Amino acid sequence: MPISLIGLDWGSTHLRAFAMDSQGQIIDRAHSPHGAMTLSSPAAFDRALCNVVSDWHSSAPSARLIAGGMVGSINGWAEARYVSVGATAQTLARSLITVDTTLGAVLHIVPGVKSDVPDVMRGEETQIIGSGVTDGVIVLPGTHCKWARVADAALVGFTTFFTGELNALIRQHSAVGKAFDGAADLGDWSSIAQGVARARANGGAGRWLADLFAFRAGVVTHHRTAAQASTEFGAWLIANEFIAALAVYPATRRIHVVAGETLAAWYSTIAAAFEVDCVVLDGEQCAARGLWEISRHV
Repeated sequence: MPISLIGLDWGSTHLRAFAMDSQGQIIDRAHSPHGAMTLSSPAAFDRALCNVVSDWHSSAPSARLIAGGMVGSINGWAEARYVSVGATAQTLARSLITVDTTLGAVLHIVPGVKSDVPDVMRGEETQIIGSGVTDGVIVLPGTHCKWARVADAALVGFTTFFTGELNALIRQHSAVGKAFDGAADLGDWSSIAQGVARARANGGAGRWLADLFAFRAGVVTHHRTAAQASTEFGAWLIANEFIAALAVYPATRRIHVVAGETLAAWYSTIAAAFEVDCVVLDGEQCAARGLWEISRHV
């Protein structure tokens, strides 16, 4: 099938590219380490684009180019300003910006979405559009995890949780993290259950600051091994996110998780502890499909 659309999921640290046919099916894909935060000028963005998609464009010069993610941030190639919640594929398409490229074609860039809380997302809106979920709660784990509410195919609200970045900060730069040994282990059901129980016992309230130090104390007093504490901490952190998110969306009995294999497994496990059904969706597929859906309305 001929290439009809070249879509780019251009995040902070990586660039994922998809060559798609007229029905949105992925014909080919490519990856690059040249994320938006690694590039410092429009010329650098242009070179990164050409390095990834020039062969596709040469074979299909009329194919439209569209990108979502941090490429449209204030520190990206060009700023695609946020649109307000209530966004649909159509409203995102109406707010696309364009930049010229040395390929001889323009690149369309998808805007992010903002709420009045305030809160913002950039890149996740494309995955939400591509998820195919028209009513429900979508969870997008990552550095800054998003819980989003979709109604009538519109993104009507969302909340961001600092879970992923806090996990990295604690593990890499704190006395608590120094007590851990290795990554959290999904096979350690006992430690996972203890982490969830600890979070639920305190209701996600201010007690969490004391809980954090307790993970270190448990290791140095030999109540827990370093490996057990690492797993318990991982479960506790995500469980606290669930407690807060389910307070925002109290009627939630099913979530759609857009993530890679490891994070999807963790969120499915913690969701089960809260008696919430979990449907896992592939992040790359959602990004590609979202870019295609938005491009249909250009």
